[in-house]
Amino acid sequence: MFVSVPLLPVLAAALGEDGWLAPMTPIIGLVAIGLLTWQLWRVQRHYALDLAEQSRQVADEHDKSSQAWSAMEAVSRESQAKSEMLATLSREIRAHLNGIIGSADLMLDNPLSPAQREHLVTLRGSAESLHQSLNDVLDYSTIETGQIQFGHAPFDLREPLIQVVEALSPLALLKGLELVLIVSPDVLLSVVGDAARLRQILHNLMSNAVKSTPSGRVVLRVGLAEGSSGVSKQGGTWLHFSVTDTGAGIPEEMQDKIFDRTGQSGSRSNRKSGGSGLELAISKRLVELMGGQIGARSLPEGGSEFWVTLAFPAEKIPEPAVVSAANGLHVVLLDSRAVSRVAVSAMLARLGIDQDATDNAAKAAMQLSDALQAGARELVLLLDESVVTESRGELTRLLAPDSAVRATRLVLMSRNPDEPVATGLGLPVAAILRKPVLRAELLLEALQATPAKAASRASVAPMPPDALGETKPMFHRGPHVLVVDDDAISRSVSAQRLGRLGCAVDTAQSGAEAIELAQRTRFELIFMDCQMPEMDGFAATEKIRAATGDKAPPIVALTANISETDRQKCFAAGMCDFVAKPVNKAELARVLKRWVTSELAK
Repeated sequence: MFVSVPLLPVLAAALGEDGWLAPMTPIIGLVAIGLLTWQLWRVQRHYALDLAEQSRQVADEHDKSSQAWSAMEAVSRESQAKSEMLATLSREIRAHLNGIIGSADLMLDNPLSPAQREHLVTLRGSAESLHQSLNDVLDYSTIETGQIQFGHAPFDLREPLIQVVEALSPLALLKGLELVLIVSPDVLLSVVGDAARLRQILHNLMSNAVKSTPSGRVVLRVGLAEGSSGVSKQGGTWLHFSVTDTGAGIPEEMQDKIFDRTGQSGSRSNRKSGGSGLELAISKRLVELMGGQIGARSLPEGGSEFWVTLAFPAEKIPEPAVVSAANGLHVVLLDSRAVSRVAVSAMLARLGIDQDATDNAAKAAMQLSDALQAGARELVLLLDESVVTESRGELTRLLAPDSAVRATRLVLMSRNPDEPVATGLGLPVAAILRKPVLRAELLLEALQATPAKAASRASVAPMPPDALGETKPMFHRGPHVLVVDDDAISRSVSAQRLGRLGCAVDTAQSGAEAIELAQRTRFELIFMDCQMPEMDGFAATEKIRAATGDKAPPIVALTANISETDRQKCFAAGMCDFVAKPVNKAELARVLKRWVTSELAK
């Protein structure tokens, strides 16, 4: 057992004057000082070692940070170089496509043999496919880098849908496909959102369907989403868009990865239908970024369906009023295709026109007679070309001069009015509507037409501006227009296109020449290229505005630089509008209609 004895009192007693350790006190003091010094040295040494280790770690981290920063700068420089290279490549390809597509359009305006027209349409279609592939690559790059922006402006919901169908009509006509647009009557037309992105999404889906469908039809529908009585988080109504076709459907092994870029790459279906393979992936990413949903399935009756659900707030403006001229008009729609009847019936319902629809001539005769007895003042038989060959004899008897419905006007719907199947029908055709019937105002104009008017006008509804058909002048007195472009081919094509639209055109091949011409000639409009040697279009625009002051004409960018930054740069330089190469006739017509004074127009 140990006895606890206080240590300090005992040590103090031993070291005192009478203590037994007194003689050793100096030695013990030195030893104690030595021990303390050694202990202090150890602590300092450990501290120095720790500090050195920390310094080494900091230095290592700094080196790693410097390396990471250098690597980031290298990646950034490489990315910037790739972006610049991609922009340059895009600009060059667009400039060349502008010459190819423009020249093809100019030739298609001339009389051609069927073989020549077919070759030109094929050439133009291939150029458009290349253009679309280029757009796909740029769009996918923009989405992946998070640089995409969405607009928020009022628009007519029908317009982007009509533009999609019009753009694909030439290819559908070439393949013998029927395109149909159905807008449900209960859908509000005045909405707020990004019309361009909606058009892009639906164009990708429709283009995919047209390319992969060998025969039959492709239908674009829009209606209220199922169970959409409430509103979305963004405050908009959920709309359901669908694209159905009569193709081979979607293979089961592809259904889970149809919107996956890697799943599409090199797939047999993609190579068969053409395209970059990015269209569906781009549509999926755009829909997701807009807060919607997208999907696809094979239909039990054959073919496939691609669908999109998006929310669009309604614009607080009244719907267009029903045209009073339609009062007293009764239309009987005779079409053997159910989906076409639905599309035209929906358009007639929105116009407020009384109607009946059937698929056989005998029933159409009964409906016309019933409408006449019910007090209809005007009867119109809206007839599809498919019925003419099937029921020519019945139609002849139905519209004979001594028939009960002899006052009925006949309006024919045809995919190619230039070669109407009713040529030998022997009946007065009041108007010919080009299918697909898309614009309500053209439908109403056709329904109100008379055979006398039709004698001087072959078709009430012309083909889309970039389809097959002659370009009509827009002006009774041609506006004086200047085209500025350093590329001789683009300059020539633009000038000829504007000339076909009724413009008097001068050209300049440099910014300096444009300034000189603008100072001594009064132009109604100037189309200005942006990338030119010596003086670019931005500097030329600023100098023209400075030199002409309040008399400066509208200056429109005509350029292959299509990014949002490029657009803003054009507007900052004083340009009032923007047209991207390759240019189509619809864009030129839009710009002329917007900026040329109304007294020049027809």
